[in-house]
Amino acid sequence: MRKSITFLLTCVLLLSGCSSIHTEAANGSYYSPLIIAHRGASAVEPEHTFLSYDQAIDDEADYIEIDLRRTADGELVAMHDETVDRTTDGKGLVEELTLKKVKALDAGEGQTVPTMEEILKRYGSEVHYYIETREDDKGKLVMEEQLLQLLKQYAIPQDQVILQSFSKDSIHALHELDPELTLVQLLKKKDVEQLDREGLQAIKDIAIGVGIYAGILEESVVDLIQYHKLEIHAYYRGDEKEWTEKMLQYEVDGIFSDDPAFLANKMEIKE
Repeated sequence: MRKSITFLLTCVLLLSGCSSIHTEAANGSYYSPLIIAHRGASAVEPEHTFLSYDQAIDDEADYIEIDLRRTADGELVAMHDETVDRTTDGKGLVEELTLKKVKALDAGEGQTVPTMEEILKRYGSEVHYYIETREDDKGKLVMEEQLLQLLKQYAIPQDQVILQSFSKDSIHALHELDPELTLVQLLKKKDVEQLDREGLQAIKDIAIGVGIYAGILEESVVDLIQYHKLEIHAYYRGDEKEWTEKMLQYEVDGIFSDDPAFLANKMEIKE
């Protein structure tokens, strides 16, 4: 970790009388991070399918997370990878396949790949959405306006939607389209290592928090981010059971979970 983080944290602790940044729990209030169903309940059902989303809702996740890709004919579909190879019985880049070809694929247990519109049509304002935007394979922004139009079309309240992206351009574009959106900037390891006061302030100007891989999180980083009044949402890479206890110990503000029931149980035990 870079010296800038250590130096800033030292200053923070000195200014706060060396007391813990996590004062809420100490003051008696209840610590309860957001449970964000990662691609739905993806450890239990095929990811990004209605089976997975339904299970997450049954498990009382606070949000269902949806990764977006755009098809060759301009439709937004729920798909994490740039190809359909891993999660379906087909092959090829999503952006080179038409929606008809994508819908013909088996996404697991006979499920099809849902479109963003189908998801909104099915759940409406009954659930909370945590949606990830991304650039296309050429690094262009292709989905921001279309996504916001769909959310407006289906009358999804803004306070029920969080939008996230690794793309700073996408986050800035979304903010310009609607400054009232709730945004989270995803950070890679190099971004975390370079965090400083100016960088955190720049994020805070347009976003409510940051998303960081749990495996690179240290308590000093969590404290630094939360001191600057930003939320921190931790995600995993298939290693949820390895890091969950530590994320709860660090009191991060939100936790992505492949198995929301598992996370809820861990939270109850910790109480």
